[in-house]
Amino acid sequence: MSKFFVLILFLISLPAAATHHCIGNVNNISVSGNGDVYVGISSIGDSNVICNAGGTKGEFNQEACKTAISMILSAKMAQKKIRLYFKNDENTSCTKGNWNDFSTSGHQLYFIELTN
Repeated sequence: MSKFFVLILFLISLPAAATHHCIGNVNNISVSGNGDVYVGISSIGDSNVICNAGGTKGEFNQEACKTAISMILSAKMAQKKIRLYFKNDENTSCTKGNWNDFSTSGHQLYFIELTN
């Protein structure tokens, strides 16, 4: 019986420790000469790198990055919110600051979602 409770406790605590998400409106999007894609999202921060349009950066390969750009532009045009999912993030606050690279091990952005 105690093994069952230990297993339940482990399964309940695992998702909370592994991931978290932040949500906000897209303020701006820009691309640097090396292909890094910078996004400003209200309540999260400005000019944070999410991926690279020319190659793999973090969890996003080139095609996934281009898809993310389309989603972010759609969110901006439709005035919808975007949700970013992080795993093993050193800063679990959604106020991430400015000029961070979300592809690094310090943030580990792995999923982007267009929301209502």
